[in-house]
Amino acid sequence: MSTGPALLVSLILLAANAFFVAAEFALVASRQHRLEQDGSAAARAALRGTRNLSLML
Repeated sequence: MSTGPALLVSLILLAANAFFVAAEFALVASRQHRLEQDGSAAARAALRGTRNLSLML
């Protein structure tokens, strides 16, 4: 593989890793009682993620 495509693949993988680290940090830092009070579909999904945190990680 030449340098250009290898660099592009590396950048894509780095961006994907950054996304998943940010999602993990958001789940760990979220407050369950605020998610329960919100009641939106996104809050319910995040609440399921925090309750199954070991599975999500």
